[in-house]
Amino acid sequence: MAGQSLEDVYLLRPLNDAPPTAEEKRRSKELEEFLRASGLYESVDEGILREEVLGLFNELVQTWVKGVCRKRSLNVEDARAHVYTFGSYRLGVHGPGTDMDTLVVGPRYVQREADFFGNEKHCLQYVLSQTPDVSDIQPVPDAFVPMIGIKYKGVQMDILYASLAMITLPEQLELSNHAVLRGCDEATVRSLNGCRVTDTLLRLVPNQDVFRLALRAVKHWASLRGISSNVTGYLGGVNLAIMVAKICQLYPRAEASTVLLKFFILLKAWPWPRAIHLRVPEDHSLGLPVWDPRPGTRDSLALMPVITPAYPAMNSLYNVQRSTLEVMTAEFAAAADVCTSFLHYRGGQSIDWGRLFTPVPFFTQHTFYIQVEVSADNERDLVLWDGWVSSRVRRLVRNLEDHVRVRPFPKPQRPPVAKEVDADSRPRLLYYIGIDKRVAPAVTSQSLMPNGQLQHSAPGTVVTPASKVDLKQPCMMFVTEVTAWAAKRIGMELRVNVLRRANLPPWLLIDPAPQQAAQQQEQAATVVPASLLQEQRQPADKNVDTAVGATLGASSVQGARRSAADERAVPAESTQGAESHRLPAAKRMRVERAEQVAATLGDGATDNFEAPPSRSQSPQAPFDATAVDAMVPSAANIGLVTPASHEAHASQGPLSQDAKSQLEKQASVADERAAVQESQLHNTGRDMGDWLGVDHGVSLATRETSGSPPC
Repeated sequence: MAGQSLEDVYLLRPLNDAPPTAEEKRRSKELEEFLRASGLYESVDEGILREEVLGLFNELVQTWVKGVCRKRSLNVEDARAHVYTFGSYRLGVHGPGTDMDTLVVGPRYVQREADFFGNEKHCLQYVLSQTPDVSDIQPVPDAFVPMIGIKYKGVQMDILYASLAMITLPEQLELSNHAVLRGCDEATVRSLNGCRVTDTLLRLVPNQDVFRLALRAVKHWASLRGISSNVTGYLGGVNLAIMVAKICQLYPRAEASTVLLKFFILLKAWPWPRAIHLRVPEDHSLGLPVWDPRPGTRDSLALMPVITPAYPAMNSLYNVQRSTLEVMTAEFAAAADVCTSFLHYRGGQSIDWGRLFTPVPFFTQHTFYIQVEVSADNERDLVLWDGWVSSRVRRLVRNLEDHVRVRPFPKPQRPPVAKEVDADSRPRLLYYIGIDKRVAPAVTSQSLMPNGQLQHSAPGTVVTPASKVDLKQPCMMFVTEVTAWAAKRIGMELRVNVLRRANLPPWLLIDPAPQQAAQQQEQAATVVPASLLQEQRQPADKNVDTAVGATLGASSVQGARRSAADERAVPAESTQGAESHRLPAAKRMRVERAEQVAATLGDGATDNFEAPPSRSQSPQAPFDATAVDAMVPSAANIGLVTPASHEAHASQGPLSQDAKSQLEKQASVADERAAVQESQLHNTGRDMGDWLGVDHGVSLATRETSGSPPC
């Protein structure tokens, strides 16, 4: 690296500075038309409303600062504050309904903890709560960048505060001057960096119009694919802006359509954790921590660093975790494949942008989901409670990603209003996390040491989990942390449930066709009859939190309520080897008890006799004994009671036809239960815990002889 210049080290030289062709310009116009047709541009009236709200908010801030100055017995005439915008609104890529990132810069005597947050009369949070047009006040004082979220006349605003080391602020304050950072703490520096980064971005991009169009398209794609939320560990607005600006630097004369295609193609091949820089980092010796990826530092652990261009340079993607990095790289790769196919279009052929901008089928692509239900007594408390819980969902993902593949969905879902009288009508929001099993890594000659043992995984890599995973512990840790919130009010509750895909609320899908197709695939993968599946799932329909139920009002998470027959169906190949295994003692005693009952029953004694239902079956549910006989191997070969054995016992006493029929049904039930439970013990790949762990223990020879396709 000694012979390389800084431009080469930080990849700051253009890769291609050729002028755009007429075809690329035409495709850029088609892209803009597609985005306008998708409703990504706000109307003129909405733009005027935003300007009006900013003016009203500026007047409110000036009144607040003068009130704090009066409380401190200072000169009110010189008291002033400045309001700045940054983010998507400042960059010019905001759409209808998007929030406005706002920064309030105040003098030294107006403190964040004492005057910005709080319910005292001189605090801005209290002033906002008394303003008629302000609603949904959501303070987040413990966030990495403390903020207050509000709705002002229907316009969502995220308000940050920075207190400068000045008694009186000048009428014209330039935030790009590094002197404003002197004497500021880290939270204030991070708040100021929002505006500083936005202004620096606009200066570094070669063509702002191309940058805005490409950034608007990328943000729309990220929102559709469910990876647009920095709080959840995905891509935020500033992250996407820096990444798109990087592509604009590498292709300074390219059109927006070309920048969009190159964005996905380059990010697919980007060697993470190599950082993305827009310029050489600066150091102005102000004592502020800057980006330092040297080994042994905290920055060296970053998984997906995207460095801000303004001083002090810092990683804007600090929330990325292993699971969210896996999701984003997979999405980049899929989008790059689509964009590569666009490059092969002939001249004059229009690009089908709809192939790229497709929503993610999140609620049909996972087998299990974790549902985090946030509820409160009223909407005001729900806004406060949701702000705290949503900022902690990332901790739950971190606790889960060592055991399963995790994909959190960033957008909360609001259930429809219940029409039933007895239904819970309290306001609530639902967050969902898709979970799938991790496939055991293939054992190769390179992974084996001379003694035959596997090499240890490198630091930071995902360790293969144990064969069984207990999801109760990660959920308990999450609930325990959430319950420690000091501002928690009565009525704020949290429930954490683990659901199968088939048990998801039906209103989550606008089009039920994908869900129906997924259910048909699940049913086709097993030979269990539909009547048996209905009987097995009846308890789960009554209480959907089958695996984990966590309530904030309770002191601990409820225990896992599951049964073997309720959680999974019996695969066809799992019953092939049941003949060669001896029944467990408990099952053998049950069968012997059934034989004794069959031998002692007389005429008319079976009118009120019913088979004792298992924990996972309902005694009133219908049972298809004929279908079970076709599913289970020969009962005579594994020592179970058969109709023939009933005839042998019938010689000891006469039996009516109804009694014989009832005994045959009882024998079929016992036969099916024993075979099901035996197969579940010997086929760990179908167990709930093993399903979430390593996929092992299934004999390939059994798969081939059974003739059924692998699941």
